Amino acid sequence: MKLFYSLASPYSRKTLLLAKSLKLADDIEVVLANPLENDAALIAANPLAKVPALLMGDKAISDSPLIAEYLLRKAGADRSSEAYMRQLEVQALADGVTDAAVAIIMESRRPDAEQSALWITRWESSIERGLHVLESQNETFSTGWDLGSMAVACLLDYLCFRHPTLDWQRPNPKCAAWFAETIKRPDMVETDPRK
Repeated sequence: MKLFYSLASPYSRKTLLLAKSLKLADDIEVVLANPLENDAALIAANPLAKVPALLMGDKAISDSPLIAEYLLRKAGADRSSEAYMRQLEVQALADGVTDAAVAIIMESRRPDAEQSALWITRWESSIERGLHVLESQNETFSTGWDLGSMAVACLLDYLCFRHPTLDWQRPNPKCAAWFAETIKRPDMVETDPRK
């Protein structure tokens, strides 16, 4: 299997973290790809030119939640429990907040005159509201290392990486305390996008 991967992509990172936790990482060749360069190999795996994309021979899966489903199925993980449903819910919320954080970065790369203050404000509000919910539901992801907690960890580190002036820790102390320990995990250190 080949995983088209961008170091700065929190979605790619979540996928690789899951593969490592399922002991599938040795079966995956990580192929660094810049989605903005429209690389032919990436486009062949995902016509939208987005990462991550998982290529298995002539079959490809794109979108991190679908790749996660494939990896979990391949590993024989139980995907029928209430606990797994909760992981999916946490992942969906974390990915949604990540979407808003990524959108702000992409918007900020446009010329100043073309940037939309309306959308930036909307995305900032989405981040704030999403983090508030994660803070109030901290116990749903902070007691283990699974798909949901990986999505939250990748989100929070993306905020630290790409939005260093955003003060998300002060209003979300439970998430901040959990993240301060989680970021020390060997797999988080190994996948740090700053390297």
